[in-house]
Amino acid sequence: MFEVSFDGERVPLTEVQEHPARFARRLERAKVVPGFAQCHCRTDAPRRLVIRRYGSRFHLAGWPDDGVHHAEGCDFQKKPGTDTALGPDSLSAIIAGPAGLNVRLDVSLVQQETGSRSRTRDIGGSTRASRRSAPLLAFLHALWTSGGLTFWHGTPKSRSWGSVNAMLHAGMGEAATINGSPAHDILHVMRRFEQEERAAINGELAAFKRRIVNDGGVSRRALILGEIATVADTQFGKKITLRQHPQQYFASMTLVDQATKKYRHAWRAVGKPTARVVALLLVERMAERYLRIVDLAAMLCSSVFLPCDSIHEVAMANRLVAEHRRFEKPIRMADGEEMLADFVLLDTHPPTHVEIYGMNGLASYEQRKAEKQALRRTQGIPAVEWNVDRENLAAIKLPVPIERA
Repeated sequence: MFEVSFDGERVPLTEVQEHPARFARRLERAKVVPGFAQCHCRTDAPRRLVIRRYGSRFHLAGWPDDGVHHAEGCDFQKKPGTDTALGPDSLSAIIAGPAGLNVRLDVSLVQQETGSRSRTRDIGGSTRASRRSAPLLAFLHALWTSGGLTFWHGTPKSRSWGSVNAMLHAGMGEAATINGSPAHDILHVMRRFEQEERAAINGELAAFKRRIVNDGGVSRRALILGEIATVADTQFGKKITLRQHPQQYFASMTLVDQATKKYRHAWRAVGKPTARVVALLLVERMAERYLRIVDLAAMLCSSVFLPCDSIHEVAMANRLVAEHRRFEKPIRMADGEEMLADFVLLDTHPPTHVEIYGMNGLASYEQRKAEKQALRRTQGIPAVEWNVDRENLAAIKLPVPIERA
C-alpha cells in the first residue's frame, strides 16, 4: 500500500482518496507551504504531487510530466505520452492543458424563455463556431482517460468509488472549464457515502443543487456524475437513483427509451453484481424539490470501474483483475485512430491484444474482425481471442506474464 505525505503527516493514499474531508485542512495548509505533497511509492526518492482544489475539497494529482517516474501500481503512474493524450488541437471539443480540461459540450446549460418560445445557450460558451463540441459519453470517456481509470496496474487492491472520485478530480485539473465556466460550478461528482461524513456530503450536494435554478424565465442546468443504483417507474415516467445518495432524478419515458437503445449494454447491466453502470446526468429543476433529467450518458464498467463495451468485456476485465494482470482498456478519443483492441495486456512482451467476439456470423462484424486480425498480423502483435458463443471464458488461455523487476 503506497503512502503520501503532506503537512508533516504520512498516510496511505487510499485513506486520502476514501476520506477526503478528513484531510482538507492539512492539504490546504500544504498547498500554501511548501506548495506540494509527496508520494512514497518509490523507496529511493519521493515524488512531488500537485494539491488541487475542486470546490471546497482538495485532491492529489501527479506532478506534470512526472507520471513515468512513479512505481508500478501507483495511481499516479502514467505511461510515456499519456499526460497529454486529449485535445490534439485547439479546435478539439476536449482539450487537456496544464490548467486542466477545457471542455465544450454539445448540450445547453441555460434555457431561456422568450414569450411562448424558448431558446438555449451555453454559460460563457465560445462564439467560435469552428470549435467542435462533444456529447456526454465522449466527456465521460475523457474523464476516465485523464484520470487514469482505463488502466489496471495488476495490484491485489480493489478500486472503490472513493478512489474513482479522487482520480477523476485529479485528472480534470484545478482550473478545468466546461462550456467556458469553472467545472466545479457545472459538474458534481458524487462522493462515496460515509455515515460519519453524511452531513458534509449532504451539505455539498445541497450547495451544488442551489446552482440549479428555474425562475420561470431562465433554467440553469448542471451535470451530476455517479453510479446508477435503481431505475424505477413513476406515474409520469421513470426515476433514477445513484448509489452514492438517495436523491431521486426524474426522467420522461421518451428519454429513458432513448437511453435504453443508445446505451443498451450499460442499461441491461443495471443491478448486476459483477458490473457497474456510471451515469452522467444533465439535470434541471422542475419544482422546488425535484430535479429532472434533460439528457444523460451511461457507461458500462467492470467491478472496479474499468470501462467496457459489453457484458462479455466486463467478464474478461473481472477475470484479468482477479488474476492480477496489468492491462488497459483503449478508448477511442479522436476520429481516424486505428482499430483498437478490446484490452491490451501490458505484462507481456510485446503487449498482447485481447479480443472478444460476440456477434459471430454478422457479415459487417466478420469483415471488421478480419481487418483487425490482418492488421495485427502485419504489425506482429500477439492476440488472445474469445468467441463467446463457442467457448467458456475459463477455457481461454492467457499468456504468462513477465516477472516484475
